[in-house]
Amino acid sequence: MFLIFTLLFSLGQSELVYLGFKNYTMAKKEYQPLIVFYYGDDKQSKKFLDDFIAIATGSHSLQKTGTYPTNINFGLVNAVEEKKLIEKTQIQVTPSIFLFYADTQKQKYSGAFNAQAFLNWLKKTYRDSPELNEFYPSSLLQKWDQFVNKINSFQLIAFLATPEYRVSPLKAFVQAAKQIPQGYVFCHIFNPDLYQHLGLKKEESGLVIYSKLEDLEDISEEKTKKYQTYLYRFKGDVKNTDEILQFLKIYAFKKGFVYVDDTKFQKLSRRVDLLPSVILLYNKTNPEHEKYVQLMQDARYTLLNKAILGVLDVDGDCQERLERVYEINVNTTQLPQLIAMKPIDDNRFYKYKKGPLDPVQFYEQIQSGQIKPFYRDEGILQNLYDGAGIYKLTRSTYYPFIKEQNDKGIDVVVTFTAKKCQPCKDFRPDYNEVFKKHKQVIEGKVIFARCDIENNEIDDLHIDSYPHVKLYAAGKEHPSTLHQQKTEESLTQWLSEQSNYGNLFKVKTDL
Repeated sequence: MFLIFTLLFSLGQSELVYLGFKNYTMAKKEYQPLIVFYYGDDKQSKKFLDDFIAIATGSHSLQKTGTYPTNINFGLVNAVEEKKLIEKTQIQVTPSIFLFYADTQKQKYSGAFNAQAFLNWLKKTYRDSPELNEFYPSSLLQKWDQFVNKINSFQLIAFLATPEYRVSPLKAFVQAAKQIPQGYVFCHIFNPDLYQHLGLKKEESGLVIYSKLEDLEDISEEKTKKYQTYLYRFKGDVKNTDEILQFLKIYAFKKGFVYVDDTKFQKLSRRVDLLPSVILLYNKTNPEHEKYVQLMQDARYTLLNKAILGVLDVDGDCQERLERVYEINVNTTQLPQLIAMKPIDDNRFYKYKKGPLDPVQFYEQIQSGQIKPFYRDEGILQNLYDGAGIYKLTRSTYYPFIKEQNDKGIDVVVTFTAKKCQPCKDFRPDYNEVFKKHKQVIEGKVIFARCDIENNEIDDLHIDSYPHVKLYAAGKEHPSTLHQQKTEESLTQWLSEQSNYGNLFKVKTDL
C-alpha cells in the first residue's frame, strides 16, 4: 500500500513517503534530500518506528525544544514486505537509516536507535541550512554556469567553500548571512571539484564574492565577461563571524555608489540600461548639504543591487559642462535636489519635488509609478503666435493641436529649432518668408507652426539635427519630412509635392 503524508513547516516542506520497489528509485530523485528508514520485525525496528514517524511528521516532543532541520523528506521501507527491494539495495541489517543527497552521495546512520540520538546526528550531519543555497551538482561545470547565469547581473553572491560541512566556518558564515543587509545570495560549496572556479586550493576553507557589478569608483574600466573577473576573495579568518560580516559590508559599501563628476555623469546616463541611477545634486561649499550626502551613503545598503547612488557637486563651472542635468530645469538656488535616471522610458529623468530628500523613498516612488518621468515642456503658452504670426507648439499642445487641425482637413507644417543652432537661425527668415507669401491663399487649409525642441520633448520624435521640418497632411497616417537643404525654394517645392494643397505652393512661371 502506497501512502503519502505531507506536512508544512515554518522553514520548509517535508514529506513522509512509504517506499516500495516501484516508487523507491523515483523517490530518491524527487524527494531530495531524503532519509530512508529500513525496518523489519526486530525489536529495535519496532521500538524506533513510532519515533521516526513522529520526527518525520514534525510532531515529536523533542523537536519542540530544539532546532532541527525541517526541510528534509523521509521514507519508510518495510524490509519484510519489500524483500525484492531489500535485495536490490543490499540492505543486510535492520534497522538501517541512510541520508541521500541529490548528488547521489549518501551517509549511513550509526548511532543508537532512539529519538535523541537520531536528532543529534541529524543536526550535526545534515549539511543544508535554511539561510544558504547548497550545491549538489551532477555535472559540476554545467551546474555552476547555470547557477551564475540565473543570478541577476548585479547580485552579489557569497560563496563559502569547505572540505567538510561540519566545520566552524559554516557556522560563522550562517551567522553572517542572518545579519548582512539585503543584496547577497549565500551559497555553500563542499565539492572540491568546484574549488578551482573560486581560486581556492582543495581541502581549503575559503570565502569568495562573485559580482558583475562594476566598481563605480572606476566606472570607465572595461570588464571582461569571464566570471573569474568578478571573483573577490576574503583573506580574513573564515571562522570569525564579525570579520566575515565586516568584509561583506565593506564590499557592498563600495558597490553602487560614486562621487560623480561631469565625465562619470555622462557615463551613468549611458548606463541606465543596467541599473537606475539616483543622484544628489548639492553644493560642496555649503556645510548644511553634507548631511544629505550622508543620507545617500546610508541608503547604499538598502538600495544595493537596485540602484546606483551618486552625489554631484554642482558648484563652480559644472553648470557649463553638465548640460544634461540642466536640461531638466534644476535650479541651483534650490539645492540639494534628487534626480534619477531609470533604465526604461528612453533614458528619462525623474525629479524629487516634495518632502525630505530621502533617496530610498524617491526610488520606491519611481518604481511604484507615483513619480512620473520629467519631460521638458513649456506648457500652455499665453502667446500662441510668434512675431511672424506663426503658431507656437509645445509638448502639451503638439499632438492635440495637430489632430484637431487634421480632423478639420487642415495640413500642419512644423519646423523644430534649437536656440544654439546657427542653421536654425539661418533658416528662420526663409521659413517666415514662405508663410508670408502664401498666408492669404492657405488660410483655413495649411497652418505653419514652430516648436522649440530644446524646451519641449515630443513623444515618438527622435530629432538629432536641426532645423527639422515635418508636414502632417490631413488624412495621411504618417508625417512627411523635408530632407533637402533647408531653403525657401526647397521648402516651397517640397510643400507643393507633399501637401494636400500643393497647388497653392506651386511656383508660377512666366510663359
